[in-house]
Amino acid sequence: MYYSTKGGVEKRIESWKIVIPLYDNNKQSIPKTVIDDIKNTIVSNFGGLTSYEVVGYWVSGKQKSIDNNIIIIVDIPVKDHNQSSSFFLKLKEDLRRDLKQEKIYVIHEESKSELLTVNEFLKELGFEISLDQPQYLSQKNVDKLVSESDVIKKRLGYKTIKLERNSQLGTIEWEREILGIKLKSIIQDIYPKNAIILSADKLEEYFTEENFRKSLLIIGDYEYQSYILDMEKQRYVVDDPSHFERYNRGKKEPLYGLHPWHGLLKTSEFIPVFTGQVLIYYILLREYGIPRKRIHIIVGVNGAMIKGEKKLMLCPGPIPDKDVHKILLKTIREAIIKYESGTIDEIALMQTKVKNRYNEKKALIPGVDRLTKL
Repeated sequence: MYYSTKGGVEKRIESWKIVIPLYDNNKQSIPKTVIDDIKNTIVSNFGGLTSYEVVGYWVSGKQKSIDNNIIIIVDIPVKDHNQSSSFFLKLKEDLRRDLKQEKIYVIHEESKSELLTVNEFLKELGFEISLDQPQYLSQKNVDKLVSESDVIKKRLGYKTIKLERNSQLGTIEWEREILGIKLKSIIQDIYPKNAIILSADKLEEYFTEENFRKSLLIIGDYEYQSYILDMEKQRYVVDDPSHFERYNRGKKEPLYGLHPWHGLLKTSEFIPVFTGQVLIYYILLREYGIPRKRIHIIVGVNGAMIKGEKKLMLCPGPIPDKDVHKILLKTIREAIIKYESGTIDEIALMQTKVKNRYNEKKALIPGVDRLTKL
C-alpha cells in the first residue's frame, strides 16, 4: 500500500466510480433521500466520497436522448481488493434492482497514488506528529517504517525513552522507540504547570492512587490507545450485535445502562459490550499472575463479579433477565477461550481495551485490595 520515495512516501489508491441516474425509466425523479441513503452507505463503509452531477448525451437510431446522472467517486487505499470489489458488486445489483435500471455502471481504477510527506505518513500510521515539526528520520528508517507499516498499524504499544517539559520553549519533547527506530514529537505545552505528566505506556509504573486524585496529563493516549478506533470499524471479541438480534423483544425490549459512555443498549448490543468489559478484567487478573483456574466469574442481577485470589473486580450493570445471564456466561467463556488460545481478533481486543480504559485499570490493579472491600 505504501512505497517510500526520496524524502517522502507514495500511497497506492484504488478508485471506484459509480454512475447513478437521477431519473428512472418513467422520467420520474429519484427522491433525494434515496440518493442520500446510497451516499451514507458508502461513507459508513469507506469513510468518504466525492460526488457531482453530469449530463450524458447519446443517440439510438434517429432518437437523441439526454441522461442526468450523479457520479460518485470513492478513493480508498489498496488494502483488500476482494472485499471492496464484493461491496461494489453487491451495490451495483442493489441499485439496478431498486432504481429499476437495465444497468448501473461501476468502474474500477487502481493506478493512482497519493504523495505524502514523511510526517503525513507517520500521522496516517497513528503517530502524534506535528506536520510543521522538522523530520528527524533517516531515509533508511523511513524505508523500514514503510515496509513494516502493516505491523505498526497492529502494534500493541511502543517504549517511551524520554518525556520532558521545556518551560522556556513551552513545549513537551517526547521520544519513543518502535521497531528499534527512535521517533520524536514536539508537543505544544498548553497544560497546567502543576499537572503530572505520564506517558501512556508507563501508566502502570507511575499511576498511583495518589496521582489518580491529581491533574494528570497522559502523553500518547491517542497514539497508544485510540488511533485504531478511528481507522477501523468497531469489532467485537465475540460476535457483533447482529448475531444477538434474536434476543431482542421489540417494544418490550429492556434497555441496559452499562456505563455513561456506552449509553442505553438493547439486548443485542449489551451482550457483546458487557462480554468485552468482563474479558478486560479477566485479562488484567491473568497479567497480574493469577492462574486461570483461580479466577471465578459470576453474572447476576447486579452485573458481574470477577474474583481471583484477593482481587475482586466489579462490572456493574443491572441484568434482570436470567436468560441473558446464560447467554453472557456462554459468550464470556467463548471470549476467554479465544484469548487464551491466541485466536482472538487483535483489532477487536485493542478496541475493547480502549473502550474499557484498560491502561487506567491496569495501573490501579496493585492497589485494588485497598480500593475494593470484599
